[in-house]
Amino acid sequence: MRIPVRALWRRHRPLCIAFLITALVALIFAARFILIVFYWHNPENRDVDLRGWMTLGHVSMVYDIPTPDLSEALGMLPEVDRRLTLHQIARLKGISVTELENQVEEALIAHEKAETEPDE
Repeated sequence: MRIPVRALWRRHRPLCIAFLITALVALIFAARFILIVFYWHNPENRDVDLRGWMTLGHVSMVYDIPTPDLSEALGMLPEVDRRLTLHQIARLKGISVTELENQVEEALIAHEKAETEPDE
C-alpha cells in the first residue's frame, strides 16, 4: 500500500518534522566525520611543528603518542588537561612555551625509543 507524502504530512506532521530534524542532524555529524577523516589523512596536517595553540590531544594525534603517556611525561592529568593548549600549560607551569615544547620533544623521543627497543 502506497501512502503519499502529502497524506503523511497531514496526518503525522510532528513526526515528520522530528524525522527531518533527525535526518539533518545525522547529515551534519556524517559531514563532520568525513571532514575529520580527510584532515587527518592529509600528510601536511600530520607533519607540523609544535605550536602554542596545539592541545595535548592534537599533539598526541600528530606525533602518534598516546595522550596519557604525553600527559604523564609533562606531569599533567590526562583526563583533565587533554584540551589545554601548550600555551595554557606553560602558563600554569610557570615556564615559557619554548621550554614546554622542549619537554614535549623529549617525551616524544623517549616514547619513540621505548617503542623501538625490543621487550625483554
